[in-house]
Amino acid sequence: MADDQLVVKSDHNWLQTMIVYAGSIVLYCSIIIFYKGKGKVDFESIVLDLILIIVAIMVILWFWWEGGKTIILSKDGCIVKFVNYKKYYAWNELEVCQLRCDFFRYEEGVLFARKSDKFLQNGYSVRKYMTVHPFSSFCVNFKGRYNLAQRTQGYSMKLEVCSIDRELFFEKMKEWGVTIEAVRVMDKAVFYDKSGGICTRRNGYGWKIFSFVLVLIMCACLMFPIVVLKDMGMLFISIPIGIVFLIVYKVIISRKSYCLKMDEKGCTRKFLFLSKRYLWKDLRVKLVASEESHCGEGVLFIKKKSGNSSSASETFSYASLHPYSSFVANFEVSGKMYGEKDALHEISKELFLEKMKEWGVEVEGLPKEE
Repeated sequence: MADDQLVVKSDHNWLQTMIVYAGSIVLYCSIIIFYKGKGKVDFESIVLDLILIIVAIMVILWFWWEGGKTIILSKDGCIVKFVNYKKYYAWNELEVCQLRCDFFRYEEGVLFARKSDKFLQNGYSVRKYMTVHPFSSFCVNFKGRYNLAQRTQGYSMKLEVCSIDRELFFEKMKEWGVTIEAVRVMDKAVFYDKSGGICTRRNGYGWKIFSFVLVLIMCACLMFPIVVLKDMGMLFISIPIGIVFLIVYKVIISRKSYCLKMDEKGCTRKFLFLSKRYLWKDLRVKLVASEESHCGEGVLFIKKKSGNSSSASETFSYASLHPYSSFVANFEVSGKMYGEKDALHEISKELFLEKMKEWGVEVEGLPKEE
């Protein structure tokens, strides 16, 4: 390795593993084609075989592209090489140079990309981004810094994919004057509601889509026996199924899918077109520890006169046991890394406490001012 450049590539263990994977895919496809087409050759069979071959080739090429690149870093920029493909990037052409956590099989790595994307500012998956932008992005991993959480997913801990020594990498980046972003910039604008109040981050779209699908299933359970089968007897079978989906639906909207909107008078828990309004005088607001929040803190809202509860039981999980009389929000503070997932119902801790003080809402658990 020359003193004025760094060469990043996968090791021999990766190459051996890649050969085994490719061979397994080829063997599997060959067996399917042989036994499926045995004694039968027609147009449909030929088309299906071609589709299977094309998919197998694409899968092999993708895995080869992911780990088969050679990345040469130097003072002026970097070169990405793959077989006969060669692409040069000057450092000033790369808008994204991010240190990210939970980086594939590694606990952290650096993502380089030609153009920035709003999704890269939050917990968006690097793998999804690189799939959409395969020729304008690449990554550098750090040797030996494996993501141990991936061990249960079957990843080998003995192979290195496009990796380099972490200390050497950052030493050279500092020497060449290349800035690697490590901490996300918190955009407080997402916590402001259009009405002038504040709200939790709108990041529960997946749960909302799932909830909508459950509504369609419940409607189908009721309408299918009547409209399609025209058999009222089947209705007694479909109703219990619909009730099960209704219970799941209620749990999701009460625990996962809602958005909190707060103003000087109270707080509204909103889900699609459904909403429930709580006045501050009817709520207790308490700071609690949260395992979901990256800073380990959150806030519990408890409806007054909702029954007896001890301080010991009023934890973040209290809302799961009392979904109709309590709900929660997670705090976000500065210092969240790129790649770290956003928790549900997140709100800026600084902004929340500032507004609670401004609106005269008592927050339990705050340190006493001397």
